[in-house]
Amino acid sequence: MGIGRLRSGLAALGILAAVSAALVVTTELPAAAPAGAAERHLAIATGSRGGTYFPVGEILAKHFNAALGNRGFRWSARLSGGTAENLELLKKGDAAMAIAMANLTGFAATGTVRYQGNRIPNLRYVLGLWPDVTQFVCRADAKIRTWSDLRGKRVAVGPPGSGTEFSSGVLLQALAGLSWGDIVPVRLGYDEGAQALREGRIDAFNAEAGIPTKAVAELLETSEEVTFLEFSEEDMARLAAAAPFYARVVIPEGTYPGQAEPLGVAGIRSALLADEGLPENVVYDMLTVIYARKEAMAKEHAAFTKVDYDNPLAGLYGAPLHPGAVRFFTEKGVRIPPELLP
Repeated sequence: MGIGRLRSGLAALGILAAVSAALVVTTELPAAAPAGAAERHLAIATGSRGGTYFPVGEILAKHFNAALGNRGFRWSARLSGGTAENLELLKKGDAAMAIAMANLTGFAATGTVRYQGNRIPNLRYVLGLWPDVTQFVCRADAKIRTWSDLRGKRVAVGPPGSGTEFSSGVLLQALAGLSWGDIVPVRLGYDEGAQALREGRIDAFNAEAGIPTKAVAELLETSEEVTFLEFSEEDMARLAAAAPFYARVVIPEGTYPGQAEPLGVAGIRSALLADEGLPENVVYDMLTVIYARKEAMAKEHAAFTKVDYDNPLAGLYGAPLHPGAVRFFTEKGVRIPPELLP
């Protein structure tokens, strides 16, 4: 479906009644769509099965359908290669929503960095999510203790064209002065990367996702011969200069099987996005569902426990908020930075 068709269809179905102020406190929702109205499919572009985006997308779709499914829409999670593909799916109108890293979202919305000449103007933020945590998992016998030790190693840097692949390149250059030619890059998803590490076909892989990451957890359940490449304070200082969208993240001890100590790493805020053509009331209602059911969703996936619901706009960059999100957060008393206003 082309973006024009998606937007016109969504606009035509902007039939959700305005939600009363009591909606923020209760879970009462607007009236159902008229009988016989055509149901429209809203795909949430996510990531691979072994990451965080896909299971979170499935949980969101399940709760949206349970609360809003009789309003003329049906949500589902769509597998993808991650952030970069998700942004392209939104650009083409092949998805109505997506989960994506805020740095690449900002680059795409402003037409800068890797998106020069390829600006994607229809991106709108709905909500800041958890930090996507950089987890470079290494074979212990590869003796990778610093970023420079990755030189000459076989490294799974993420799926082709993904946000993880982009981030891997940024980190290698900023922290060790390495290019793709200085390592043996292997472009795999997280499940495939974990399996390749387990079988000795690679020396390290980057799983940049919310924690705990399924592929990493399953790897540590079956193998003790792995290490994490941590970020020193000097590493963080280099990142502050070269890639200021990174921030310090600590993976608490016990997050993964056999993890006896906290791990000092880094991460980038991820976000829930919507196409600009999605009706305001739909986005408003989705946020109402998320806030009303956040405890239930946290029991289904730990990534929801990392969402800062009190500071939902922190770390968002480049693209504006969707008008439905502006309305929702204004009613909740959240200060909206001028640069995020549509």
